[in-house]
Amino acid sequence: MDFYHRAALILDSLDAKKGSVKGLCMAEAKRGKFQKAGEASRFLKVIIEVLKYRPHLLHLLKTSDILKLEPKLFVAPVWADNSSAKPSKSKKPFSANEALKTLKHAKKQRPIPTPENLATVMIHDLVFAKRGLTLPKEHKVRKKLEDYKPQMDKETERERKRKKVSSNEGLQISLPEQVASSVEGIGKGKKREMEEVEDEENRGGGGNVRWLRVNTLKWTVEAAVEWFENERWEMVDDLDALLDAEKVKVFCLDAHIEPLLAVPISVSLPSLQPYLDSRLVAQDKASCMPAWVLLSQFLADQEEDPEEEEEKKRSKKNLVRILDATAAPGNKTTMAAALVGDKGTVVAVERDMGRFKVLKEMCRKAGARNVTTMNLDFLSIDPQDEKFKNISHFLVDPSCSGSGIPSRLDHLLPEAPEEESQQRIRALSNFQLTILSHAMRFRGARRVVYSTCSIWGMEDEGVVARVLAKKEFQEKGWRLATKDEVMPNWERRGKAEECGDRPEIAPSVVRALPEDQTNGFFVACFIRDAPEGDEENESFAAEEGTISHADRQEAFRSKARAPGGKGGQKGKVKVASAPVVEKPKKVEGVKKDKAPTREEKVEKAGMSSKKAKYLAEKARRKQEGK
Repeated sequence: MDFYHRAALILDSLDAKKGSVKGLCMAEAKRGKFQKAGEASRFLKVIIEVLKYRPHLLHLLKTSDILKLEPKLFVAPVWADNSSAKPSKSKKPFSANEALKTLKHAKKQRPIPTPENLATVMIHDLVFAKRGLTLPKEHKVRKKLEDYKPQMDKETERERKRKKVSSNEGLQISLPEQVASSVEGIGKGKKREMEEVEDEENRGGGGNVRWLRVNTLKWTVEAAVEWFENERWEMVDDLDALLDAEKVKVFCLDAHIEPLLAVPISVSLPSLQPYLDSRLVAQDKASCMPAWVLLSQFLADQEEDPEEEEEKKRSKKNLVRILDATAAPGNKTTMAAALVGDKGTVVAVERDMGRFKVLKEMCRKAGARNVTTMNLDFLSIDPQDEKFKNISHFLVDPSCSGSGIPSRLDHLLPEAPEEESQQRIRALSNFQLTILSHAMRFRGARRVVYSTCSIWGMEDEGVVARVLAKKEFQEKGWRLATKDEVMPNWERRGKAEECGDRPEIAPSVVRALPEDQTNGFFVACFIRDAPEGDEENESFAAEEGTISHADRQEAFRSKARAPGGKGGQKGKVKVASAPVVEKPKKVEGVKKDKAPTREEKVEKAGMSSKKAKYLAEKARRKQEGK
């Protein structure tokens, strides 16, 4: 039953829009002590099948009325999620230590799956799985459900006749061709297991090409070409030649991004040893664009005067410093680390603990020793913090609608109403504007690359136009990089109709679509040219009169506390200066041997209330002679 409970929890999370199909399946498979080989693939296969048949499964629930007739059958016990806090069988009262252990484990307990989703998963296996329910024959739940199987089989046959389909597949949700091809064969064969749960952003755009990035921290492009040729692969001139080739073992170097090569989509990655040892990284071409655009000028300077750059790299002062604001899963982070090598460092920030672990693991596998990972919210960092004053390059790839990824399994989920979808995109656009603006406020920032895997103008050109319209960035000298500075040989640029009254934005930004054998993607680069002289850091300090980070955070909190939660007047938020609180005066005439009060302890040492209370009690007992 445990597997069914956990699968039902994934459905609950999907209904609550807490993540994507693949992301939630991966997270569940990696949860604590439940990690098993191939479990992510198993969850993914079951959830996909349930989602495909979900309309019919809900129909079976309604016609059989099983939830009303068997109300206790699909109610999971509190500890059924395999947490270590199970009810004690002993009738003896708990000791203090046992009570504390129970309380500790109770905090880790997970929610109970909803009866409807638990029933949906189990009825799917009952009706459509070849092996039926994966429960022992004597299991009471299995026995109960099998009593309903004849009725459900008859109803399924009746639905096939009504819909005029010859097989059960006709009862499934129809999927776009690209999505259907991406789920075909899931769970079949051990070699595919590593690919099935691959990050959606780094799969191909549903085309005929798989992109592989040479990890230059461990390998070189020349060594990669030599390896393929030694393995009897044929190198063709360009992407068109690769698509026309009849052979499977062909590859080509990318025309736009140097450490990138392409192979046919039919190639199984686990069959390539360099992929297994992280010399090759599966990363979609569009996903490689942000790091390439961010560091293109730096790499060009390296080639112009290598001797001068060699002298610069010996000095820590001249290292290029990069910050990835939303770093997980780590593909862009490790690519930036590989491009700068020993000539730079990368700070990778990720607020979600689960994704942070994935980030750390990817950096370890890639051999990215020049990356420092930080588990915190990027928006919580003060742009004037001295620790970040020398960071000049920023990668900003915030959460987005993911509308540019054609192989997303979210097509299996019911579509939200158009008004709700527009509200969600508008909310995402506001968040993207917030995080991009935050990056551009850092005192040392020179180059900020903004990217999304979205095709909606509100998240792409719309955000760029809103940032450029801000007076604070105009005064600081920020500008949008020109076409010549952002992949000049890439033909697909921005949409002029999405740029409002600033059509000049369109040629300066980059777009990618599945027709380019990539995912849908958007990239823009903002540049603040360094002033003349040596006092560049000081000139980039916060201007007088600019709202501080602390005041800005307080303004956001005040706005959230306003009636309605998201209210507040439009326009600039005026932040009142915080009132000066005088420290309590010390009482004169206190004897030296007298123990300090609890309040004095807290004021002096900044202690927690529990510790202060403990010290106060200890002092009191000492005075009383105990």
